[in-house]
Amino acid sequence: MIKLRTVLTVFSLSVVLAGCNGQKSASTGVACMGPDNDSLVEGLGKQCKAGDSIATKHPAHFCDFDFAIAYNDYNTAFCIYSGKQAEERTVLANAK
Repeated sequence: MIKLRTVLTVFSLSVVLAGCNGQKSASTGVACMGPDNDSLVEGLGKQCKAGDSIATKHPAHFCDFDFAIAYNDYNTAFCIYSGKQAEERTVLANAK
């Protein structure tokens, strides 16, 4: 009886967790880095594609918030690149 309950629990959790990728977009599995392997996305121009893992000092500008964001002690963040700079950030930058 315990084995049956365990199997049903694992199966139920598998079905429920299968729907967790609601955004239907996947990361590319590629870390977008410059030639020194520690560049921030701000200095890489158009080298990075949407879904790449990036490092940035401005996560609000570049990160896809459907994915987790990790911060470190160097005041940078590691995240999945959204593919473009946030529109509200470019409008403010152009207004100056």
